[in-house]
Amino acid sequence: MKRLHLFIIKSFIGPFILNLIITDFLFLMIWIWKYVDDLIGKGLELSVLLELIGYWALWQVPMCLPLSILLSSIMTFGKLAESSELTAIKSLGISLQRSMFSLIVFNGLIAIGAFFFSNHVLPFTALRMQTMINDITQKKPELNIPEGVFYNGMQDYTIRIEKKYNDKTMKGVMLFDHRKDDNSSFIIADSGKIETVENGKFMRFSLYNGHAFKEDKNPISAPPSMPRPFLRSTFGEHVIYLDLSVYALHKSDGSMFQNSSQMLNIEQIQDFIKGLDSEVKQRRKDLNGEMNDYFYFQRDSTLKVEQIKPYAFPKEIMTKIPMEKREIVLQEAQQSARSAQGYPNRSAIFEEDRRTNKYRFEIEWHKKYTLSVACLLLFFIGAPFGAIVRKGGLGWPVVFAILLFLMYYVLAIIGEKLGKKGSMDVAFGMWLSSIVLAPIGVFLTYKATRDSKLFVRPAFFAKFKSLFTFSKKKEA
Repeated sequence: MKRLHLFIIKSFIGPFILNLIITDFLFLMIWIWKYVDDLIGKGLELSVLLELIGYWALWQVPMCLPLSILLSSIMTFGKLAESSELTAIKSLGISLQRSMFSLIVFNGLIAIGAFFFSNHVLPFTALRMQTMINDITQKKPELNIPEGVFYNGMQDYTIRIEKKYNDKTMKGVMLFDHRKDDNSSFIIADSGKIETVENGKFMRFSLYNGHAFKEDKNPISAPPSMPRPFLRSTFGEHVIYLDLSVYALHKSDGSMFQNSSQMLNIEQIQDFIKGLDSEVKQRRKDLNGEMNDYFYFQRDSTLKVEQIKPYAFPKEIMTKIPMEKREIVLQEAQQSARSAQGYPNRSAIFEEDRRTNKYRFEIEWHKKYTLSVACLLLFFIGAPFGAIVRKGGLGWPVVFAILLFLMYYVLAIIGEKLGKKGSMDVAFGMWLSSIVLAPIGVFLTYKATRDSKLFVRPAFFAKFKSLFTFSKKKEA
């Protein structure tokens, strides 16, 4: 029995690792394509790119892990059934559930590891990944001066060169100086050279055989109504230093993202939700006190806006107010009532904002558990399905698995979106996909236990044909 379980585990591990690598790579390509515009032309070091790709690869695990388990279980049990090894196992009196026991334990350990990964590794990964993406998007593009165009990617300068050479020399250089927010100074040189100094901290522009032009702003040199002359100076060599620190990647500590819902573990999420509830309670308490202290209103714990009404002065009070002041008093009462209505409105906006944040954090709390459950759920769908179709390797069962996973993913996205909007209970929305797929797993396990030929092609078409013939006879 131990040899059997060891054999089944070995048959499962190979396809599982291969599927995990392939699916992670495919999803990684999608993410890279999404951010390709932010990566190109930034002159990023290879170590920075590899670090970002590593974080991306880890970030995709919650999506890749259930799909890999589904594909691997179908391929493993499909191959066992196709080679009649599963039939031989059953002939020894070992049921399908007992043959699946080793993989149930194995995938249970994967599910436990997925929970700890989602609770501890994924928040750190999300924080580092989001911080790096933010740093990269804010980084200036590297200096890459093209030929024959005015290039303004340099800080405080615009440059145009006619020709570049591989030895970093240039021919026909025109350089405009914008350090004084104008175009009053520019340089024209026959040739030049670009090189980095101080370990890449500065870039040195050496210009040769040229002229420097500068507008003469001396008020004595020309009347205001006349064009001002340019002062020209000739040089054999002119050197300009450019600080490259503004083009470097500045790594931030990620403090601006550390309170995001994706960057917290379960305990931190629970504390944050309690804090939101406390803020709402304190806001309601403050609102009740402010209304009691400053405004008149019909007492009601819900503090609805339509229940706050202008003060209705009794006739005996109105008669005591002089005629010339009655209109002023009524206007002040109406203004007070309008101000009173504004207090609950602002409180309602405050509570709605906190409620939306609470939904977002509750969704992330449930995600820590749905990943583990998805690993087990999709195994109980894939293993029986592979035993039924009796076909291993790549084929239409894999297509079915991908379609089934897409259904799971779409349901998860729908539940999450509706939960964020408050249109659906957050817990129900996050577990919607599992609730829908659980009966499918139970049904397939039942059919596989009874050696059903539900998805075997000849039996499937024969059953369909018999149903069609039965309907024809009934019409006759």
